[in-house]
Amino acid sequence: MRLFRFLILFVALASVADAAVGEPPLLRSQFEMATTIDRAPARLEAMEIRPRGPGPFPLAVIAHGKDSGDEKRRAQSALGMTAHAAAFARRGFVSVVAMRRGYGTSQGAYAEYDGTCEATRYLEASKGGARDLAAIVAAAAARPGVDRSRILVVGESVGGVTALALATMPPPGVVGVINFAGGRGGNPAIPGDVCQKDRLVDTVRAFGAQGKLPTLWVYAENDRVFGPDLARAMHRAFTGAGGKASLAMLPPVDQDGHRVFSRGAAQWDAPVDAFLKGLGLPALPAAAPPPMPERLGANGQAAFRLYAASPMPFKAFANSGQGPFGWAASATSIDEARKVATENCAKAGRPCTIVHEETWVADR
Repeated sequence: MRLFRFLILFVALASVADAAVGEPPLLRSQFEMATTIDRAPARLEAMEIRPRGPGPFPLAVIAHGKDSGDEKRRAQSALGMTAHAAAFARRGFVSVVAMRRGYGTSQGAYAEYDGTCEATRYLEASKGGARDLAAIVAAAAARPGVDRSRILVVGESVGGVTALALATMPPPGVVGVINFAGGRGGNPAIPGDVCQKDRLVDTVRAFGAQGKLPTLWVYAENDRVFGPDLARAMHRAFTGAGGKASLAMLPPVDQDGHRVFSRGAAQWDAPVDAFLKGLGLPALPAAAPPPMPERLGANGQAAFRLYAASPMPFKAFANSGQGPFGWAASATSIDEARKVATENCAKAGRPCTIVHEETWVADR
C-alpha cells in the first residue's frame, strides 16, 4: 500500500520547530502602525510576533519582498510573513513586519518604482523603500518590551536590497542586517532575467561605500531570480567599496533557491546564528526532537523526522495505525495543518487520527 507523506506549504518560513508543550510560546498580533514618512503621516499594515513575557527583547524588523504590479502588491499581507517573523521570534526577538507604502492595505504613495528595463532606477527605488523601513524601525522600537539598543533588520529579495540601503543611514539601535536573496529588477518567469545587471551591481556598490553596519548575505545556488554569479558579483562590489558583508552561498534549496528564507532554514540556521552570536544577539535555542509515535513503519518514521524538522509554526502528523500516514505544515493556522494532514493520511482509504501536532504561535 502506498504511503502518503506530503508537505503542504501555505506560506513559507524559516527555522526548525520542536514539540510544543502547553501554551504556544509565541504571541501574534496585527495592528496599524502609525508612522511619518517623507513628512507625511502614513498608517501601515503591520504584524508582531513576540515571545511570552515582559522582555525587554531584542527587535527584528522583517522587510518583505515585492510582487510585480499594483494589484499583486496590494494583495501582499503582513500575515503572509508569519513564518518569517516566527523564525526570529523563536530566537528571542520581538519580530515586526510592516507593509511599506504601496503594499497591502498600507497608506501612502508607493516610493519604490524601479523604472523601465531600459531606464532602471534601482538606487532611487531602494532609497525610497529605505525611508519607509527607517520609519518602521523607529515605530517598532517604541513597542512595549523592546530593547531599543539591539535591533536587527532582515530583508528578503527587494527587501534585502532595501535593508542594505537602510544600512547607509541606520536608525539608532540597529546593529546588523541580514540580506536574504536580495536584488531588484528580476523576472521570476525567466530564470536569470534581470534588467541591467550592471546597474544593480553599481547600486549595491554604492551602498557598500556608505554602509555602516555588518551584514550577512544568504543566497542559494539555485536561485532562479538572482543567480549565484550575480550574487557573488554584488557581494564583491559591496565589499570592494568598503562594505562589511559575509556571504553564505547555500546548496540548492527546494525547487527555487530564491525562496531560501522561507524554505532553507535547515541550511541557513547555522550561518545566521553565527552572525547573531557575533553581534551579541540570541540564536536558535537547542531543542530535543519530539518522541516518535508508535506503530509507524520505516517510511513513516522517516516522514516523521521530516515533519519534526519542518520550519513551519503550525504542523500536524496523522496516522492510521495500519500503515498510511500523512502530515502537513502551515504558516497560517493549526486547524489548516490538522485538516490537510488527516486528508493526506485518509487517501489510502483508512480512518486516521492526529497523533502529534505543534503550535508555536497564538493570536492575542
